[in-house]
Amino acid sequence: MVYHSHYHIAGNNILYVGVYGPKAPCEEVYIKHIGHNNYQVSYKIKDRGEHILLVMWGEHHIPGSPFVVSMF
Repeated sequence: MVYHSHYHIAGNNILYVGVYGPKAPCEEVYIKHIGHNNYQVSYKIKDRGEHILLVMWGEHHIPGSPFVVSMF
């Protein structure tokens, strides 16, 4: 399963994204800058169950991060 998320972030920093599944971290996470401080994040999930989606801008989590994502 492939999922997409979109984020709008202002300023200059580094975007960090991680997805942790019930058995191991997600092996494929892609970040694409789509212009005007907007980013598209895609990740491929192999295992069913609860996953943690962590999104950080520099050293700080974006509001709501980490997110719990359930895949059943």
